[in-house]
Amino acid sequence: MALMPVRPVRVTVFVRLKLRMLGHGLRGRRRRVVTFAVSLAVGLWLAIAGFLLFLTSGAVGRDIGYVMASFGGATLVLGWLLLPLLFFGVDETLDPARFALLPLPRRTLATGMLAGAVVGIPGVATALAMLGVAVAGGLRAGPAGVGVAILGGALNLLLCIVLSRAVTSGFAALLRSRRVRDLAGVVIALLAASMGPLQLVISSTLGHASLAPVLRIAGVLAWTPLSAGFVAPYDLADGRPLLALVRLAIVAGTVALLTWWWAVTLESAMIGVSGGLGGSRPVRGGVVRTLLPAVLRPAAQPGQFSGIMARELRYWSRDPRRRSSLISIIVGGAVVPVALRLAPGHSAGVPLPLAVAFTSVAGAAILANQFGFDGSAYAAHLLAAVPGRTELRARAAALSVIMVPVLLVIVVAVAVFGEESGQLIATLGTAAAMYGASMAVASVLSVLVAYPVPDSRNAFASAGGSASAKGLLAFIGMVAAVVSASPVLMAALALPGALSWLVLPAGLAWGIAGVLVTTRLVGDELDRRGPDLLGEITLPS
Repeated sequence: MALMPVRPVRVTVFVRLKLRMLGHGLRGRRRRVVTFAVSLAVGLWLAIAGFLLFLTSGAVGRDIGYVMASFGGATLVLGWLLLPLLFFGVDETLDPARFALLPLPRRTLATGMLAGAVVGIPGVATALAMLGVAVAGGLRAGPAGVGVAILGGALNLLLCIVLSRAVTSGFAALLRSRRVRDLAGVVIALLAASMGPLQLVISSTLGHASLAPVLRIAGVLAWTPLSAGFVAPYDLADGRPLLALVRLAIVAGTVALLTWWWAVTLESAMIGVSGGLGGSRPVRGGVVRTLLPAVLRPAAQPGQFSGIMARELRYWSRDPRRRSSLISIIVGGAVVPVALRLAPGHSAGVPLPLAVAFTSVAGAAILANQFGFDGSAYAAHLLAAVPGRTELRARAAALSVIMVPVLLVIVVAVAVFGEESGQLIATLGTAAAMYGASMAVASVLSVLVAYPVPDSRNAFASAGGSASAKGLLAFIGMVAAVVSASPVLMAALALPGALSWLVLPAGLAWGIAGVLVTTRLVGDELDRRGPDLLGEITLPS
């Protein structure tokens, strides 16, 4: 019996599969439909903003346009690289592990997954923004500039997607070892920390009348893949077509190299990560007391609260998904107050209580999807009949053990080094109110609008559609927390120095009361809809 010839798999199959899976994920689920609609609106807004930015770079003076194109392009590429790692994760609707048993050539799989990534909201938004590069190229160098800009825009789009996928696939292969995962967290934290000082340098430089320093930086970026494809039309307009081709070749070579690396790392991602079980060791004093920090062990009492708290503390330090989120929040919380206090053009910068508001709010907003990290493991809590109040308060206490010392260090350091020690007490009260309000709002969101998180050793993976949901929930929680704690913030800004100490007890009472009242009310709701919550956070098999 003759074997039927095997038809090659086309790229369009992956595109249709991606769209079909997204459609099935939205069918009959109003929350996901609303989240997708909001994400689509945000993506359209960003696409229009990027289009107008690049379009404006072609209409203004040569030097200013060159700087706008260079820095705008570099920001776009770095956003594709860092934002998935630090905040949102990479859309893994087409998970490579699902194709492990299929006889697909490596090139076919890589090309298909690349095409599937292009049809997502970030890919379409970036493609629309690239149209501004084409129009700007026409304004600078005529029809030839349009051709160069279109080619550069296509290469830039491929660079963004392949760079993001290659880096995350590489991490997925490397994150087998816990030491490597720890090192990856440190490296990413350093990358995030470097963005703050870089922003300060750029802002202070732009505050001067001369563009010469900025032009030098833009010229350096133009020789890197970050900006080379965006400034090629300027070289053509200056009568240097060979230099424009060289810049396009830099981007094309980088795309080719990253594509090859991505195709290689896809094999490791398809195989998956296997973890062995370590040998058991005798535990003294009980498992719960051993998992708790030494400072908390004397006060720990046997029970569900201590058990959940110890479990959460261990997961915040061991789970790569939680750890990557925690590191990004801590680093961002340390950089943002400094950037706001040193904002150029303001003699005193942003008021200290307002500057630390982001740190306080973001520190607790990480709990907005706290049950999503558990997935199907949350079923054990339902079987143990853990009260909802105990569940929420234990999780809040575990995060506070980590974040409260961090907040204290950041607030004190910013106040002391900024020579604002007189506002320290009021700032601490504001931070307490903001942190408590954010934790209260996050508790509500975690129970009512939870979504699944991939159970993966890749800390930067994201289920299809959950990346936008994560960003949306964090934004909603932070805005609601700032609004709910605004009376304490207004008091810190309005009270004279002699009465500013009143903000500290008021802020502590405000934050603690908000957490206790909210966890009591939302805890009862958690008891009622626990099985429904388990279904929402469990990934389909």
